[in-house]
Amino acid sequence: MFKLINSEKIKEIDSVVKMYEHKKTKARVMYIESEDTNKTFGIGFKTPSFDSTGVQHILEHSVLCGSRKFPLKDPFVELAKGSLNTFLNAMTYPDKTLYPISSQNDTDFRNLMDVYLDAVFFPNIYKTPYLLMQEGWRFDLEDIDAPLEYKGVVYNEMKGAFSSPEQLLFTRIDEGLFPNSPYQYESGGMPEDIIDLTYENYIAYHKKYYHPSNCYICLYGNIDIKETLHFIDKEYLSHFDYQEINSQIPMQPAFDKVVEKEYAYSVNEEKGNQLYLSYNFVIGESTDRQLMISFDILDYILLTTPASPLKKALIKEGIGEDVFGVFQTHLKQPIFSIVAKNVSADKEQRFYELVEENLNTLCKKGIPKDLIDGAMQVKEFNLHEGESKGYSKGLIYFIGGLKSWLYGKDPTDQFKYEKIFENLKQSKDNKYFEGLIKKYILDNKHCTKVKLYPEKNLDAKIEKATEDKLAKIKASLSKEQLEGYVKRTKDFKIFQETPDSEKDKMTIPILKKEELEIEPMYPNYKVIKKDKVDYIVTHTFTNQICYLNWYINLDDLDDEHLSYIGTLVGVLGKLDTKNYNYENLSSYIDQHLGGIDFYIKGIANVKQKGKNERNLLIKTKALTKHFSEQLAITKEILTTTKFDDLERLLEILKEIRSFINMALASDGHKVAISRLLSHFTPLQEFEEKVKGLDFYHFIEDIIDNWETKKEEFSLKLTETYKLLCNVKRITIGITIDKAEVDSTIEKIAADIKLLPKNAIKSHQKPFKEVPIQEGLVFNGTVNYVAQGYNFKKLGFEYTGSMLMLKTILSMDYLWNNVRVKNGAYGCFSDFRKSGNMFFVSYRDPNVAKTLDIYKKVVDYIKDINLTERQLVKYLIGTISTLDFPYTPSTEGDIAQLYCLSNTTKDDLAKVRGELFDTTNEILRSFAPILQAILDQNQYCVFGNKTSIEQNKDIFENIINI
Repeated sequence: MFKLINSEKIKEIDSVVKMYEHKKTKARVMYIESEDTNKTFGIGFKTPSFDSTGVQHILEHSVLCGSRKFPLKDPFVELAKGSLNTFLNAMTYPDKTLYPISSQNDTDFRNLMDVYLDAVFFPNIYKTPYLLMQEGWRFDLEDIDAPLEYKGVVYNEMKGAFSSPEQLLFTRIDEGLFPNSPYQYESGGMPEDIIDLTYENYIAYHKKYYHPSNCYICLYGNIDIKETLHFIDKEYLSHFDYQEINSQIPMQPAFDKVVEKEYAYSVNEEKGNQLYLSYNFVIGESTDRQLMISFDILDYILLTTPASPLKKALIKEGIGEDVFGVFQTHLKQPIFSIVAKNVSADKEQRFYELVEENLNTLCKKGIPKDLIDGAMQVKEFNLHEGESKGYSKGLIYFIGGLKSWLYGKDPTDQFKYEKIFENLKQSKDNKYFEGLIKKYILDNKHCTKVKLYPEKNLDAKIEKATEDKLAKIKASLSKEQLEGYVKRTKDFKIFQETPDSEKDKMTIPILKKEELEIEPMYPNYKVIKKDKVDYIVTHTFTNQICYLNWYINLDDLDDEHLSYIGTLVGVLGKLDTKNYNYENLSSYIDQHLGGIDFYIKGIANVKQKGKNERNLLIKTKALTKHFSEQLAITKEILTTTKFDDLERLLEILKEIRSFINMALASDGHKVAISRLLSHFTPLQEFEEKVKGLDFYHFIEDIIDNWETKKEEFSLKLTETYKLLCNVKRITIGITIDKAEVDSTIEKIAADIKLLPKNAIKSHQKPFKEVPIQEGLVFNGTVNYVAQGYNFKKLGFEYTGSMLMLKTILSMDYLWNNVRVKNGAYGCFSDFRKSGNMFFVSYRDPNVAKTLDIYKKVVDYIKDINLTERQLVKYLIGTISTLDFPYTPSTEGDIAQLYCLSNTTKDDLAKVRGELFDTTNEILRSFAPILQAILDQNQYCVFGNKTSIEQNKDIFENIINI
C-alpha cells in the first residue's frame, strides 16, 4: 500500500515528519505527526502553464462542483454550510494547485478529506460543459436582440484582479523574467485569454495532471495515520495505475543582458508622476533554504524599515512616493523585485542608477551591523514564534514544504532554520550579505526593468473593445446560430436553477446535532487594577514571548482631531524621538522586538453604548528577556515623538497614500461597507474618518497642498499626539507565561505612573444620520455593491439566530444568485450585535441586478422551510465560524476584545443557545426586519466608471476616487 521512506524529528516545529510513497502509483505523502488537534489534509498537483487561459485556476474552481460520490452541483458550498472546518479552500499558484482543509473534529476531518479527494480525482467536469461555462467563461445571450456578453466567475475574478496595477506589474515581471518557462504565463488567467479555453483542452489538462502519480498529499496533526492511509488507498489511489507524467518545471537560463519592458495601466486622470518602476532579479532556487532565509533578511535590511538604506536613498531623492521590495519564493526560481511607485518620467533613469550606486556603496563600505543584527533578530523571532495568523499550522507547513518537495528535494529542509541562523551569525561579519548583493543583484544579468505607465481611461477602452468584439462576433452569426446561443444560455440557466435532488444532497455527510459543542469558547483572562489602570491579563504558554497591547481611549476626541489620529497610526515609530533619530529607533526596535504596530480599533460596547469604543491600539511583542526594551520603546514613541521634520512627514504621508491606494483595488468591498455604515452609525463614522475614504481624501489634500498646509498640519498633529499621553486613557493587555504576570505588571505600573493624569472632557458633536445612495468611481472593471442599515434603529433586537440567518443568506441565497447566476466572485451578508446589517458583493460585473437580488431576499426568507437536516447543517457551518483554535496571541487579543466590549461568557452562551434553538418559524420572523432594512434604500457602490455611469440615476452622490 504505502512504504515509509523516511522519519525525522524536526525540532523547529516540534513534530516528527514521516515521508511515504504509494507503492502502486508513487503518490507522495508527508505526515507531520503532532499533538495539534487542529488537523490538516491537503492534496496538491504540479500544474505548469502552457498559455494564459487560466485552465489551472478554472479547474481549481470547477472540480469542487460535484463528483462521483457527491454529485450535487456545489459540494464545496455544502461543506462550507455544514462543516466544522477551520480551513476550507483551494489555491492556484504559478506551478501548483492545492486543495487543503482543516478541522478539529475527527469525523468532520474524514468527511472533508473524502469530499476533496473525490472532487480532484472524479469530478463531474467530464459529464457536463456547464461547469466550465459557470466557473470559467461562456457566451451569454439572453435573447436574439440582446447584446452578446462574456460571463463566468474566474473571468470576472481576473478582471477584478487586474484592476490593481500591482497585480498587473507582477504578472508582467514573471512574464519578462521567464520567456522560455511556464512562468511566462498567468496561471490565474488573463481575461483576454480565458475566452480561448476550449472544453477539450480543459478536460485534457485535468486528465493529464490530476493523477496520483503527479500528486503531493500532506497530513498534519493528531491523526490515526495507519487508518487514514488505508482509507486514501482503498477509496482513491488504488483505482489508478502508475503513470509517467512530465510536469517538470524547466530552468530558465540567465540572460546575456538586462531586458526592458513597458506596459500601460488605467488611470482616471494623468498627473505626471504615476510610473511604476521595477528592477527584478532571479535569485537561485527555492530549494536552497539558507539562501531563501538570507535573501528574506536582505530584503528587510534594504527596503522594509525606515532605516533601510536603499529605501531611504530613493525616497530622499524624490524617486517615487513609495518604495518597497518583494521577494517571491513560491516559484522554482524565486524573484527579488525593487519597486518604486508614482515616479515622474524625469526620474526614471535615476531610479536604476541610484539602486546600483547605493548597492555598490553598501558592498564597499559594508552594511551597518545594527541593521543586519536587527533584521536577523526579527526574522528569527518570527520563526521562533510560529504564529500562523489565523491559518492552521498544517497548511503553512504544507505550502512551505512544497518549495522543496515539488522540485524533487526533501520538504523537511523548509522547516529547519536553527543551524542556518548559527551559520549566518558566524558569517554576517565577513561581508556575507554584501556578497549576496554583489552576486545576485549587481553581477546578475538574469534581470529585467519593467515599467507601467498611465493611460487615461484604459479600462473603459478595454471594455469598449470587448463590447465591439462581441458585437462583431454577433453580427457574423446567422439567425440559426444566434438562436443556438439563446437556447444554450437558457439551458445553462435551467441547469443552474434546477435544485439538487434530496438524494444527492444526502451524499454530503454531516455531524449530528448532539455531537456539537453547545458551550462557547471563551478565552482565559482576568482584570487586575493597579494604580487606577486596568490590566487585562491572559496567562498561557507563550514560548517566552510577551504580547503587550496598549489601548489608548479616544472617546472624547472631537472631529477636528480624528484625521490626525489616523495620521498618527501611520507615522508613529517612523519619526525622530527625544533619544533616537528615526533610523536608529528603527534599528533598536528590530534588535529587541518581534514587532510594534499601530492600529485604530473600534470596539462596539454591547452593554454601555459609546463607552471605551474608540481606541488607538499599540501592539508589541518581544522575548521576555527583552521586556525592559519592549516597555521603554513603547514609552519613548508615546511620549517623546517629534513632528518638526516636515520633509520626513511628507515622505511618510506619501507612503500612507500609496498603501491605501493599493488596498482600494483588492478591498473594494471594505470601502463600500465602511462608507455605507458610516452614514448611520457613530462608531463606523469614526472609523471612516480615521482610516476610511474620508481619511484618504484628507491625506490627499494635505499632500497636494503641502506648501500651504505643512506648518498647520505639523502643529495640529503635535496637538493631537499630546492628547494621547494620559494615564486616564490607558488600558493594558498582557499575554504571557503565568510565572511572569506579577513582575510584568509591576514594571509597567512603575513606568505608567510617571505619565500625565489630565482630566478628560468630551467634545464630540452629536451624531447626525445622513442617508446614502452613493457611487464611488475607481480604476477597475468590476464593482462592489453594499446595501444595509442598522436594525436596532428600527426597533429590532439582536439574537443568536441571526448568526444562522447570516450563514443561510451568504452561502445559499446570495451565493446562488449573486455569484453562481450573475458571475460575481464573492458575496456575503452580516448581522452584528451593534445592529448593523449589510449585504455586499465582491468583484461583481453588475450593480442594478445585484441591488435587485438584495430586494428579493425578503420573499426568500418569508417562505423558507428547511428540513431538520438542513437546519443542523447550517448550525454546524455557523459554529465553524465561531470556534477557531487559539494561539497565544489570538487568545490574548480576543480576551481583550471581550473585556473592552463588555462581553461575558454568559452573553456568548445566550447567543449560542439562541443559535441552537433556531427554527423555520424564527427564520421566517426575520422577514419584517429585512424588509424594514431594505425600505431604507441605503447603499454604496464602489465601482468602475462605466457601471456607475450606466446606473447614475440610482445615485444621489457620485465621487471619483
